[in-house]
Amino acid sequence: MGVGQTVGAGSLEPHALAALLQAISGAPFPPPTRSVAALAAAPHPATLAGVRLMPAGKLGPGLLLVREEAAIGPPVPARPGAIWDGRFHLAADATPPDGTTIGALGADAARLRRHSDLPASVLRTLPALRRGNSLVAVPHLDYPSRECCAGLRLTFVPRRPAAGAPFLPA
Repeated sequence: MGVGQTVGAGSLEPHALAALLQAISGAPFPPPTRSVAALAAAPHPATLAGVRLMPAGKLGPGLLLVREEAAIGPPVPARPGAIWDGRFHLAADATPPDGTTIGALGADAARLRRHSDLPASVLRTLPALRRGNSLVAVPHLDYPSRECCAGLRLTFVPRRPAAGAPFLPA
């Protein structure tokens, strides 16, 4: 999923929670062990290591883990191969317009509500491409169109994934 993950309402395995927090935040190192252990033993709405834990609401029971908006990195030039916020990689064959940057969708999420059923807290943290103050594209929403976004592929690639590569039989 990448931009948000739901977890059940009971206690959690601290190592699993730490892995989710690190993947969602894009951090190079895991969060503090004591803080994770306490939160795993009694999950509740909180902010830890650049990730917000909040009620999942319409997505179901449990908590939703979302990148903390205030912790998101600044915009970066949208060049092929660019990495934004330690989590999203612009494809090497991407063709962004000159002068485009990658940053959080932020307040522009409100006008794109019809493009997704995701909670606003998730939408605001999605990567968006801008040229100056103009919104060029939000590839994860196929905005403004699938055709436009085809040459602007952004992939969620945290420094440390929450799980290893799947084993596929030969």
